[in-house]
Amino acid sequence: INITNSQCQMLPYNYTTITSVLSIVKSIEMEKFLKFFSYLGRLSCYQHIMLFGCSLALPNLCEINGTDHSLLPCRTFCEEAKEGCEPVLGMVNASWPEFLKCSQFQNKTENDTTTRVCFSPHQEKGKQNPLL
Repeated sequence: INITNSQCQMLPYNYTTITSVLSIVKSIEMEKFLKFFSYLGRLSCYQHIMLFGCSLALPNLCEINGTDHSLLPCRTFCEEAKEGCEPVLGMVNASWPEFLKCSQFQNKTENDTTTRVCFSPHQEKGKQNPLL
């Protein structure tokens, strides 16, 4: 599917798959999900918060060994978002949502340098971040 959601125009890719509206977003309506991230974006708690939300709602579709896969955000990307926004959420007696717990995401495996297993804003600069 071509990505046309105006809130997610910053995504560095153009295609996603409708089947990848993963269990994370399935439990919530897409519009409410993106509204939550839009709210966090207005609070400026993390510079890539909308990118994080959009990469969850509309994951990057990539081909690995001839099979399409959805690249979810990296665990480090989630942890950076949580670290920036959890204190802000705490000010309104809210906390980082359980459905976004960072432990469910993976980071790039150290011994595999060719296959990307997750999405991060650091990877989109043209070179891989060695910490991912």
